[in-house]
Amino acid sequence: MTKIKKSIALDTNFEKTFDHIGMTALNTTETDTTESLITELTRPEGWGVSVADIIGQNSVRLDAEHYNPKISKNMEMLEASKYGLLPLADLAQIDLPGQFVRIWAKDAEHGIPYLNATDLMSFAALGEPAQLRYLSKATDVNIDRLIVREGMILVTCSGTLGRVFEVPKALDGWVGTHDIIRVIPTDPAMKGYIRAFLSSSYAQTQILSHTHGGQIDHVTANQIRSCLVPQLSDKQMRAISIQMDKSEKMKQKAAGMVLTSLSQIKEALDNV
Repeated sequence: MTKIKKSIALDTNFEKTFDHIGMTALNTTETDTTESLITELTRPEGWGVSVADIIGQNSVRLDAEHYNPKISKNMEMLEASKYGLLPLADLAQIDLPGQFVRIWAKDAEHGIPYLNATDLMSFAALGEPAQLRYLSKATDVNIDRLIVREGMILVTCSGTLGRVFEVPKALDGWVGTHDIIRVIPTDPAMKGYIRAFLSSSYAQTQILSHTHGGQIDHVTANQIRSCLVPQLSDKQMRAISIQMDKSEKMKQKAAGMVLTSLSQIKEALDNV
């Protein structure tokens, strides 16, 4: 893969502009710095890739972003480390339910609370989903496969890609959209480590390199399964897991406090 350096001419005569707005013209050094900055902002890097490299891929992709040098550099860094790499599929069960036609119910008597990616982001920040909806129990789908359980790791895979969440106790038993990949670690003690890695730039670069789709971006469960995870020592991975579990508890506690505060404000205003 060879980088292509492009060149374009820039007009660096800014004196008239600075006079007009009452500013002193930049000296030569400042101009050079400004020119470099403008060049960086207006002349994005390009890259080239050989036909052999494209054909050699498991999946022949013709979109340029798939061959972004930062992706190959990310893999080079992982492979150059002293740690072995395992596909995520060797460490966790990964499931993505198929699409289905939703039938909504008016309440919990006739349906099950429903989540999508927006609800998860809202819950993480504010302690409650963006809206409360119920999927009818009469929906023609395997509802058990849609249900999320406490401690399950969820990864968004449609529209917004690669956001990582852990299902809190409060959402245990809810049904989730088919646009969220479920990751269930084979060893529960590795849950925190897997979640930490999936949130890292090393994993995010891998996940986003698979982005495809016409109007809406997607990644598939198979592409998440192929994500390579470094195998640190057992002691290191367990220590990271413990720290991640602690941070998750604190985050969920903080979200609960935000929800309580918002409820108190609402109650106070309602009583005015």
